[in-house]
Amino acid sequence: MRYDEAGQFFIREMELKRKYREVPSKEEEGSLEVIRNNWFRRNLFSLTGWYYHLSRYGESLWRPTLAGLVIVFLSTLFWFKQSNPTVEPSLPVFQTDDATSNVTSKFVGLAKFADGAHWLKASERSIADFIPLLPLRSNIEVGIIDYVIKIVGGAVTFGLIAIALRRRFERRYRH
Repeated sequence: MRYDEAGQFFIREMELKRKYREVPSKEEEGSLEVIRNNWFRRNLFSLTGWYYHLSRYGESLWRPTLAGLVIVFLSTLFWFKQSNPTVEPSLPVFQTDDATSNVTSKFVGLAKFADGAHWLKASERSIADFIPLLPLRSNIEVGIIDYVIKIVGGAVTFGLIAIALRRRFERRYRH
Protein backbone atom coordinates (compact mmCIF):
# COMPACT_ATOMS: atom_id res chain seq x y z
CA MET A 1 0.00 0.00 0.00
CA ARG A 2 3.05 2.33 -0.14
CA TYR A 3 2.57 3.26 -3.79
CA ASP A 4 4.71 6.40 -3.84
CA GLU A 5 7.70 4.49 -2.49
CA ALA A 6 7.01 1.70 -4.98
CA GLY A 7 7.04 4.27 -7.79
CA GLN A 8 10.42 5.58 -6.64
CA PHE A 9 11.74 2.02 -6.41
CA PHE A 10 10.52 1.35 -9.95
CA ILE A 11 12.31 4.48 -11.26
CA ARG A 12 15.57 3.44 -9.59
CA GLU A 13 15.27 -0.11 -10.94
CA MET A 14 14.72 1.20 -14.48
CA GLU A 15 17.67 3.56 -14.12
CA LEU A 16 19.90 0.59 -13.30
CA LYS A 17 18.59 -1.23 -16.39
CA ARG A 18 19.29 1.84 -18.51
CA LYS A 19 22.80 2.41 -17.17
CA TYR A 20 24.08 -1.18 -17.00
CA ARG A 21 23.77 -4.37 -19.03
CA GLU A 22 24.81 -7.96 -18.69
CA VAL A 23 27.18 -9.54 -21.20
CA PRO A 24 28.67 -13.04 -21.32
CA SER A 25 31.88 -13.22 -19.31
CA LYS A 26 35.12 -13.82 -21.18
CA GLU A 27 36.78 -15.42 -18.19
CA GLU A 28 34.18 -17.92 -17.00
CA GLU A 29 31.97 -19.97 -19.34
CA GLY A 30 28.22 -19.53 -18.75
CA SER A 31 28.48 -16.56 -16.38
CA LEU A 32 27.47 -12.97 -16.96
CA GLU A 33 29.37 -9.77 -16.37
CA VAL A 34 27.75 -6.40 -15.64
CA ILE A 35 29.17 -3.45 -17.60
CA ARG A 36 28.21 0.23 -17.75
CA ASN A 37 26.60 1.50 -20.95
CA ASN A 38 28.16 4.53 -22.63
CA TRP A 39 26.23 7.80 -22.93
CA PHE A 40 24.93 7.12 -26.45
CA ARG A 41 23.67 3.65 -25.62
CA ARG A 42 22.10 4.90 -22.38
CA ASN A 43 20.30 7.92 -23.85
CA LEU A 44 19.92 7.75 -27.62
CA PHE A 45 20.07 4.14 -28.77
CA SER A 46 17.78 2.43 -26.29
CA LEU A 47 14.04 2.28 -25.85
CA THR A 48 14.54 2.49 -22.10
CA GLY A 49 16.42 5.78 -22.57
CA TRP A 50 13.64 7.24 -24.71
CA TYR A 51 11.05 5.99 -22.21
CA TYR A 52 12.94 7.84 -19.47
CA HIS A 53 13.32 11.09 -21.40
CA LEU A 54 9.75 11.16 -22.71
CA SER A 55 7.87 10.13 -19.56
CA ARG A 56 10.25 9.29 -16.70
CA TYR A 57 9.22 5.64 -17.01
CA GLY A 58 5.53 6.47 -17.03
CA GLU A 59 5.66 8.47 -13.81
CA SER A 60 5.48 12.00 -15.28
CA LEU A 61 2.50 13.66 -16.94
CA TRP A 62 4.42 16.82 -17.86
CA ARG A 63 7.08 15.19 -20.03
CA PRO A 64 4.73 13.55 -22.58
CA THR A 65 2.55 16.67 -22.59
CA LEU A 66 5.56 18.84 -23.32
CA ALA A 67 6.77 16.38 -25.99
CA GLY A 68 3.33 16.53 -27.63
CA LEU A 69 3.34 20.32 -27.66
CA VAL A 70 6.84 20.37 -29.18
CA ILE A 71 5.76 17.89 -31.87
CA VAL A 72 2.67 19.97 -32.74
CA PHE A 73 4.77 23.16 -32.84
CA LEU A 74 7.46 21.63 -35.08
CA SER A 75 4.82 20.08 -37.31
CA THR A 76 3.08 23.45 -37.63
CA LEU A 77 6.37 25.06 -38.63
CA PHE A 78 6.92 22.33 -41.21
CA TRP A 79 3.50 22.82 -42.79
CA PHE A 80 3.84 26.61 -42.53
CA LYS A 81 7.01 26.54 -44.64
CA GLN A 82 5.11 24.88 -47.50
CA SER A 83 3.43 27.07 -50.12
CA ASN A 84 0.16 25.14 -49.71
CA PRO A 85 -0.27 23.14 -46.48
CA THR A 86 -3.24 21.18 -47.89
CA VAL A 87 -1.29 19.20 -50.53
CA GLU A 88 1.60 16.73 -50.36
CA PRO A 89 4.74 18.54 -49.15
CA SER A 90 8.12 18.71 -50.77
CA LEU A 91 11.45 19.27 -49.14
CA PRO A 92 13.88 21.88 -50.53
CA VAL A 93 16.35 19.19 -51.58
CA PHE A 94 13.82 17.37 -53.76
CA GLN A 95 12.04 20.33 -55.36
CA THR A 96 11.45 20.25 -59.09
CA ASP A 97 9.73 22.69 -61.39
CA ASP A 98 7.88 20.20 -63.55
CA ALA A 99 4.23 19.44 -64.25
CA THR A 100 3.70 17.85 -60.81
CA SER A 101 4.05 21.20 -59.05
CA ASN A 102 0.27 21.60 -58.82
CA VAL A 103 -0.08 18.42 -56.70
CA THR A 104 2.89 19.06 -54.45
CA SER A 105 3.61 22.02 -52.25
CA LYS A 106 6.83 23.96 -52.63
CA PHE A 107 9.09 24.87 -49.76
CA VAL A 108 8.82 28.65 -49.32
CA GLY A 109 10.51 29.20 -45.97
CA LEU A 110 9.26 32.27 -44.11
CA ALA A 111 7.85 34.06 -47.18
CA LYS A 112 4.27 33.90 -45.81
CA PHE A 113 5.15 34.83 -42.22
CA ALA A 114 2.53 37.59 -41.93
CA ASP A 115 -0.27 35.57 -43.58
CA GLY A 116 -2.71 34.59 -40.82
CA ALA A 117 -4.73 32.26 -43.05
CA HIS A 118 -1.56 30.34 -43.92
CA TRP A 119 -0.75 29.93 -40.20
CA LEU A 120 -4.32 28.71 -39.64
CA LYS A 121 -4.06 26.08 -42.42
CA ALA A 122 -0.70 24.88 -41.10
CA SER A 123 -2.02 24.66 -37.52
CA GLU A 124 -5.16 22.84 -38.62
CA ARG A 125 -3.19 20.23 -40.54
CA SER A 126 -0.69 19.80 -37.72
CA ILE A 127 -3.34 19.27 -35.05
CA ALA A 128 -5.33 16.94 -37.31
CA ASP A 129 -2.15 14.93 -37.90
CA PHE A 130 -1.28 14.82 -34.20
CA ILE A 131 -4.64 13.60 -32.92
CA PRO A 132 -4.99 10.14 -34.48
CA LEU A 133 -8.79 9.92 -34.52
CA LEU A 134 -9.46 13.46 -35.68
CA PRO A 135 -10.61 13.38 -39.31
CA LEU A 136 -8.98 15.65 -41.87
CA ARG A 137 -10.97 17.95 -44.11
CA SER A 138 -11.69 16.49 -47.52
CA ASN A 139 -9.37 18.83 -49.44
CA ILE A 140 -6.22 17.79 -47.53
CA GLU A 141 -4.09 15.15 -49.23
CA VAL A 142 -2.69 12.71 -46.68
CA GLY A 143 0.87 11.49 -47.21
CA ILE A 144 3.60 9.59 -45.42
CA ILE A 145 4.53 12.60 -43.28
CA ASP A 146 0.97 12.73 -41.93
CA TYR A 147 1.17 9.09 -40.85
CA VAL A 148 4.56 9.59 -39.20
CA ILE A 149 3.20 12.52 -37.18
CA LYS A 150 0.09 10.49 -36.24
CA ILE A 151 2.09 7.47 -35.10
CA VAL A 152 5.07 9.14 -33.45
CA GLY A 153 3.36 12.25 -32.23
CA GLY A 154 -0.17 11.28 -31.43
CA ALA A 155 -0.17 7.59 -30.60
CA VAL A 156 3.08 7.48 -28.62
CA THR A 157 2.40 10.70 -26.72
CA PHE A 158 -1.16 9.75 -25.82
CA GLY A 159 0.04 6.26 -24.86
CA LEU A 160 2.64 7.72 -22.48
CA ILE A 161 0.03 10.05 -20.96
CA ALA A 162 -2.35 7.09 -20.52
CA ILE A 163 0.36 5.07 -18.75
CA ALA A 164 1.13 7.96 -16.39
CA LEU A 165 -2.56 8.53 -15.62
CA ARG A 166 -3.13 4.82 -15.02
CA ARG A 167 -0.24 4.67 -12.55
CA ARG A 168 -1.36 7.80 -10.79
CA PHE A 169 -4.98 6.62 -10.43
CA GLU A 170 -3.87 3.12 -9.50
CA ARG A 171 -1.94 4.50 -6.55
CA ARG A 172 -4.60 6.90 -5.45
CA TYR A 173 -7.74 4.77 -5.66
CA ARG A 174 -6.55 1.28 -4.84
CA HIS A 175 -7.19 0.12 -1.28
